[in-house]
Amino acid sequence: MKNEEIIRKLNDISNQSFSLEDLKNELQKVKEEFVKQNNQESAKQIWIYQTIIDIHISYRKAFSLLKDKKHYDGWCELERTEIELGFLKKHFQYDKECFYLFHIEKAVKNLQVIFPYRLFSSSEILIEEAECSVCNQRISIRKPCGHIVGEIYNGEMCHRIVTKIGDIFGIALVSNPENKFAVLFLTDEKTGERIDQYNYQAVNYLFGFIENPYEQWDLEVTQRVISEKEYGNISRNDDCPCGSGKKIKKCCLETIGKKYAHFEFIVKNPNNETKFFNSTLKRK
Repeated sequence: MKNEEIIRKLNDISNQSFSLEDLKNELQKVKEEFVKQNNQESAKQIWIYQTIIDIHISYRKAFSLLKDKKHYDGWCELERTEIELGFLKKHFQYDKECFYLFHIEKAVKNLQVIFPYRLFSSSEILIEEAECSVCNQRISIRKPCGHIVGEIYNGEMCHRIVTKIGDIFGIALVSNPENKFAVLFLTDEKTGERIDQYNYQAVNYLFGFIENPYEQWDLEVTQRVISEKEYGNISRNDDCPCGSGKKIKKCCLETIGKKYAHFEFIVKNPNNETKFFNSTLKRK
């Protein structure tokens, strides 16, 4: 497969007219040939293309999960997408027109903003043994192998493989974690099953209007003060419009006078003018 054909396919990636997995497998064969020839630059270029494909695969999966209201699973795929983007940026700088990468990066950040997750657990763990992914040598401070984490060797990114974990020194609650997978959930005392206590109103509201992972949309966040007029003619005994399932007098009516983050979603083709107290819609 020639470089021109690869770029043509990546430029057409938003049409979803071909299998990303098949393309990635084709590129793997090309990369293996470059490695045999010890052509490190070309092998690295193929790694860049494969990473771009991984970003699109993960983002599409996140989009599908969120459309199906599988919120935590979708959140984890967004985190994987963000991690892959971080890997790519070390070796490939892209602009707004390049393979929809800017669109994905912006969408991931905006989606993370409207998610209700605010606290995460962060663990301090002693790593006793680790290996280099390139040479499989055991690594220590006194015994490095010479390969640099994050660099590309033979078309693969170097990282450390933890083979033995020691003691856990502590667990902290943080709001801006390195590991966004560690969301805090309640647990059912009888069954031990996870209880999802979060309100995904804003996420569900947005996904009621967008149908395609490459659809252009934007987010504006402002601070507003809740007033009684936000609720119109709703009776105190009606269900709260936030979707909590509680009566409004036992829910959002108690927040009158308090500040809240107001999300305004800007989309191309809104099909109605429905709005909730912390989310509105306007035409792009």
